[in-house]
Amino acid sequence: MDAELDGLIRRLNETTPLSQERSSDIYRAHTEQMIQKAIAMADEINTAKEIGDFIKAERPDLSILNQPEAEFRAELRAIDNDLPRQIEIVHEALDHWFATGLIVPPYYAWRIAIILSKAKRDDEERAFLAAWCRHFGRVVGGTFAKLAERARKRGITV
Repeated sequence: MDAELDGLIRRLNETTPLSQERSSDIYRAHTEQMIQKAIAMADEINTAKEIGDFIKAERPDLSILNQPEAEFRAELRAIDNDLPRQIEIVHEALDHWFATGLIVPPYYAWRIAIILSKAKRDDEERAFLAAWCRHFGRVVGGTFAKLAERARKRGITV
């Protein structure tokens, strides 16, 4: 198993999943903190651009999302089968989730499963899906549901 993949699986297995309630509590606390900072800086923030810059600094997007649309789409195509980059993005998204309560975008986990499947790395795909589903197996949404269904088809209880 790749060290990067092993590290991600270990992280998912060793961290306590956030419940919907806990995730919401973290998000509310983070948002309240951001609002309080904005109020404290009200005299310094004068333009829409300054407000946007403040929000980005307080709630930064994933690095892959923090670029113009055309560049984002080009990067998505370029990293489509780049397992280490997909793993890196999931780690970054997990950091955001635990810090802000903002849910992890499932697309990058989906790409990890697909890359492993295409490479016939079935045991690693199952280990990844089992670890992923500990945290996100019951999250409602298209790609989350597809990942949970993929896990079930591979014999993993979700």
